[in-house]
Amino acid sequence: MKEIKNFISSEESNYLMQYHKENFDINKKDSYMWRGTEVMDIEFLPEFQELKNKLNNLVKSEDKHFNTAYFQIVRWPTGEKQGPHLDFNNFKYSSILYLNDDFEGGETVVGNETVVPEKNKIILFEGAKVPHKVNEVIKGARYTVPCWYIHESKS
Repeated sequence: MKEIKNFISSEESNYLMQYHKENFDINKKDSYMWRGTEVMDIEFLPEFQELKNKLNNLVKSEDKHFNTAYFQIVRWPTGEKQGPHLDFNNFKYSSILYLNDDFEGGETVVGNETVVPEKNKIILFEGAKVPHKVNEVIKGARYTVPCWYIHESKS
């Protein structure tokens, strides 16, 4: 697992959280509920191209043959968690970018390692190979940008 602090600036994190707060709408095609979380697909929006480039550079530092498949902004309210799982085989790498840390709980467990969320920190790991989970959010709301990466196919 790779961990990078200050992957983005606080201004960028704040913008992403504010964007979610202002634009999440269950009636829009890019917004939906997954269990109790509020998910927004943002990978195709032009205002997030710079973030997409940063995510691509991150995965390419690990394996030059991978690119972002998709990424989202997710709000995890109090009481939400996700049990141990593996991501789909076609997404070898996964990352989680933490947008805030003003909540309790919500740690990410990757294999046997517990990652405490820190604003602007990102973790990259082999999500299709290493079991991972999210501990219950005890108080407040956890905002993240999960991203899944796919192998570049040759046409």
